[in-house]
Amino acid sequence: MIKKSVSFLLALILILSIGAQAFAEGGPATVQSEVTVHNQPTFTDAGTDARGFSPGTYGSEYGRMLKLANGNWLAVYTIYDNNGYTRVSTGGTKLQVARSTDNARTWTVLNTIADPGRDLDNGQMIQLENGDVLLAARSVRWQESYTLPVYKSTDGGSSWTFLSTIDSNIGTPGSLGSPDRGIYEPHMGLLGDGRLAVFYANEKYALSSPAYSQIISMKVSTNGGSSWDSEIFAAWDPANSASRPGMPVWTKMTNGKYFLTYEVCGTAGCNVYYKISNDGVTWSSGIGTPIPGQNGAPYVLSLSDGRLAVTSNGSALSFSNDYGATWYANDQALWPGAFPDYYWGSLYQTGTNEIAAMTSAKRTVGGHNVKIKFLTLPTGFSDGFSGTDSNWTKYEGTWTVSGGAYNVSSTSAAKAIANPYVSLVNYAAEADITLTSAGQASLIFDVTSPGNGTDAFKGYGAGIDSGGVLWLGRFNNNYTQLASASVAISMNVAYKLKVVKNFGRIQVFLDNVLKIDYTDTTYNRGTIGLRGGFGNTARFDNVTVTPHTYSNGFDSNTDSEWTRYGGTWSLSGGVYTVASPTAFAKSVLNQRTTGEKYTLEGQIRLNDSGEGSLIWNVQNPAVGTDSFQGYGAGIFASGSVWLGKFNNNFTSLGNATLPISPGTWYTLKIVVAGYRIQVYVNNTLYIDRTDSSYTNGSVGVRAGYNNNVSFDSIKIY
Repeated sequence: MIKKSVSFLLALILILSIGAQAFAEGGPATVQSEVTVHNQPTFTDAGTDARGFSPGTYGSEYGRMLKLANGNWLAVYTIYDNNGYTRVSTGGTKLQVARSTDNARTWTVLNTIADPGRDLDNGQMIQLENGDVLLAARSVRWQESYTLPVYKSTDGGSSWTFLSTIDSNIGTPGSLGSPDRGIYEPHMGLLGDGRLAVFYANEKYALSSPAYSQIISMKVSTNGGSSWDSEIFAAWDPANSASRPGMPVWTKMTNGKYFLTYEVCGTAGCNVYYKISNDGVTWSSGIGTPIPGQNGAPYVLSLSDGRLAVTSNGSALSFSNDYGATWYANDQALWPGAFPDYYWGSLYQTGTNEIAAMTSAKRTVGGHNVKIKFLTLPTGFSDGFSGTDSNWTKYEGTWTVSGGAYNVSSTSAAKAIANPYVSLVNYAAEADITLTSAGQASLIFDVTSPGNGTDAFKGYGAGIDSGGVLWLGRFNNNYTQLASASVAISMNVAYKLKVVKNFGRIQVFLDNVLKIDYTDTTYNRGTIGLRGGFGNTARFDNVTVTPHTYSNGFDSNTDSEWTRYGGTWSLSGGVYTVASPTAFAKSVLNQRTTGEKYTLEGQIRLNDSGEGSLIWNVQNPAVGTDSFQGYGAGIFASGSVWLGKFNNNFTSLGNATLPISPGTWYTLKIVVAGYRIQVYVNNTLYIDRTDSSYTNGSVGVRAGYNNNVSFDSIKIY
């Protein structure tokens, strides 16, 4: 059998028209620009404060951002503009709030918040469904009094009023020291059911029995932060009282689970750890699992394509393509130094292909200022070869761009690797491939560690062979065959080769027909590339990489990833069909895939009468007409499109008139952006509503009353 070898290119040199540039194999994010959010003026102070800091050169630090529903950004950070509460009765650090109307490039100060006679710090914000913005912070008189206040703004951050106290520990001067028994670093967010939650570092149990030097606590509010329920332990070490989990940051991942990260000082050198919870309020005992290469004050960002990004006081940037199970470091650090020169970093997604990294940066006059670096983070790739091949790094062979295609003369599996590095969780990669002489050519993907040599890379490859074979293989500086299919391949004919990846499932299509369906979880990151054969020539064109959270065209005629609830389901010709009884049948994807911002799309065909729909944020499904919690949108044969929510009953959220013809395919698309839901049919918007009842769950398809419905091309992106 012909050896199918792929050698991947990525980590060496990219030759550009302007010169040579190092290729970043390890990480996809590259720094593009930098701005200063705030640089606090210096002043001559009266001496150091309660912590030994010099107020006059303190500057500004601990910046956090929030994107508002109207597209503006807010930033909060700590400043010093006085001599401190030990010298001035109303003194202490303050929080300043600034606004940007140009996607975080320039900033205007809106307000300064003070708690006279106390150090106010650790600000963090969230916006509620009603538009109110909440700001949580720590307010301290060191070793004497600690509170976590919450402030509210009803005008987009221009003015603030006190709302509530999350937690407190109040004593007399010196009574809460040796050891310290403070509370710090609150971080708020929303749970899937709409409740507000906050995590914070807590030293109050340092002298308790059992004793904990510090733990991560959490509380939940059911009334928008006006009051807070009982404390819940989230991260603690029952086996070691000296352990100090602290500086918590949490997020909801696109799989619906919750990711909590924190430093562990005292016993683990302030290395960064994490935990995962299914519901955000139930947390296992212990300090969790370490994140390699991260130390001190972590911050996690859940990207819209499902990846996680983490940074910390070391200025390293790490990514996970599998919800925290494994991590890889970005090739480029965020900042030129680490703690104490650069610290308290945070991450935000400011565009489809952009993230912003905020930090407290050392300044020459003393102290810090608050800065942001913007990084390009590719979430897709496309090349039709209308110009040069500057988007590619080549490993062996002769590569030329001519006639709107990329041509290779290959002796021993020459390859070209896409640049910039594209490393996604789930995606479709495709290319038009033509064999211009007998042999093989392939598309390689999830590629890392490429080099010169036949099998010199790690990753996968799928390709065509003039001997009449379509193949799928795995590479680890050698080759392992995974699957193959017999196909007719002719010379000088362009074949569309497409690979679809879904959480380890690899589907290989040739000219839009599924030929291979195989599961392998060895690799879950890496870029894509093109590969020639052995002593032959080939041509490539229309190379694209498109991310998605989930995609299924039912071409395999199986639904093993789905659970059926009622009805008689069948698969034929890549179509999912149900004969529904009087109790509306549904089928629900087994994995949670929805988040805060995504698009759900599918094709629906009513084969006789009634209705068909897509459902999302599905929880607790069961057999029965309305037996689940979540949302649904669908089409009626009687001539309408509808949107509703379910709680073991049905509540209409909107409908619109639309002529529907049985036997005709319709593309139904639901765009979810926070609490906003837009329903499209054939790319025309028909319903636009806001509802906050459900923000978490799975997706599914649903038929109507005693009817027959078909579904196809279900995808989330």
